[in-house]
Amino acid sequence: MVMALLVIALYAMLILADVLPPDLTVIVALAVLGLLILINCMFASRYKWKRIVGIVLSLVFVVMMGFVTNFMWDTYSMMAKMSKSSMSAVGPIAKSVDVTEEPFNIYLTGIDQWEEEKGLDLERSDVNMILTVNPVTKKVLLTSIPRDTYVKLHTAQKMDKLTHTGVYGVDETLNTVEDWLGIDLNYYVKMNFTAAQKIINAIDGIAVYSPVAFDSSLKPYRYKKGWNALGGKEALYFARERKAFEGQDSIRVENQQRVLKAIIKKMTRRDVLLTKYGKIMSVAGDNISTNMPASDMTDLAKMQLTDLSEWDIQTQKVTGTYDMDYVASLTQAHKFSVYKADYKSVRKCLTAINDVMEPSRSVIANAERNKSRSFVVNVVRSAIERVKGGADKDE
Repeated sequence: MVMALLVIALYAMLILADVLPPDLTVIVALAVLGLLILINCMFASRYKWKRIVGIVLSLVFVVMMGFVTNFMWDTYSMMAKMSKSSMSAVGPIAKSVDVTEEPFNIYLTGIDQWEEEKGLDLERSDVNMILTVNPVTKKVLLTSIPRDTYVKLHTAQKMDKLTHTGVYGVDETLNTVEDWLGIDLNYYVKMNFTAAQKIINAIDGIAVYSPVAFDSSLKPYRYKKGWNALGGKEALYFARERKAFEGQDSIRVENQQRVLKAIIKKMTRRDVLLTKYGKIMSVAGDNISTNMPASDMTDLAKMQLTDLSEWDIQTQKVTGTYDMDYVASLTQAHKFSVYKADYKSVRKCLTAINDVMEPSRSVIANAERNKSRSFVVNVVRSAIERVKGGADKDE
C-alpha cells in the first residue's frame, strides 16, 4: 500500500513539476511501474530467497521513491515561487518568445554589493553583459560592455557611465542599452556577489581557464596559468580582479566572460541538470531577480535534457578608450574618467549579435537536420557516435 501511494505521488509530481522531456517521463513512469510489479511478484513467490530479495527491493524502492518525489515537490514549489516572483518583478516587462524555437537576448546586470548590503549602498551595475541565445543552432554569444562606458541615460537624456544606470533601477539600465544599441533585450537577470557565489557552489564549482597566473588583490587567492577548479568565492574574486592586470577593466571583462562561460557549460550538462536542477532553481529563486517566466526556464531545461548536445559559446566585448568628461549623476564641477566606445567596435558587436539571431537558412537547416525532439532518439544517436568515435581511435 505504501509503495502504491508513493508511485501515485511520484506520477502526480512528474505531471505537476513537468521538468522532464515527455518520453523520459514515460520511461521513468514505466520503469517505476515495472519495478513495483517485480517486487509484488517476489513477495508472492513460494521461494524464501525471492521473498527476502523482494523485501530488500521494497525498502530500496520506498527510499528511492520518497527521495525522488520530495525532489520533484521541492522543484515544483520553487518553480511556482519563481513564476510568482517573475510576474511581480520590478523592472521592464519581458518581451517573451518561444525560448526553444526563437532566438532571444538576456541582459545580465551584476550589482557590486553583497546580499547583506542591500539598501545600505547604491546598486551600481558592475557587470553588463548581453547573452544572445539561439536555441535552434545551439549558439550563445556573450557581449560584454565595460562598466564605465559613456552612454546617454534613457530618462534624463544626459551622458553618464553605464554603471550608474543601476542606481536608477534595472529598467533604466535596459532602456539605456536598448536606446544605445538599437536592439531588443527580451529578458534581464540581476544578481549580486552573493547570488553568483551561491549559484557556483550549487553546481559544485566550475573549471575556469586563465591565460596568465595572478594573485587577487582583495583576498588571498592565487590563480595559476591554465585550468583552475574554483568554488563560489574563488570564482567571484577571479572575475572581480583588475589591479593585477595592466589592462585593468579590459582583462576583468574577459575573466567575467570566462566565469560565465564555465557556469553555462556546467549547468547545461545532462548529469548536472538531472541532479542539481532543484538546487539551482532554489538558489536562483532566493538570490536572483529576473523577468523571465519560470515556464521558459523549465522549457529550456527540458530542451537541453532532450537534445543532449553542447552549446557553442562565443565571446566578444565592446572596445574603446578612456577619456575625461562630465557625468550626469555626479558633480558637474569637474570631469571624470569615462570609457568612450569605439563606433567600429560597437558595429562589429551588433553584426555578430545579428548573425546569431538571424543565421542563414543553410545553418538552420543543418541544425534542424541533426536535432530530434525525442530523448530516446538522441540517446541512441549519442551512443552510436561514441561507438564510432571509439572505433575510429582504434583504427
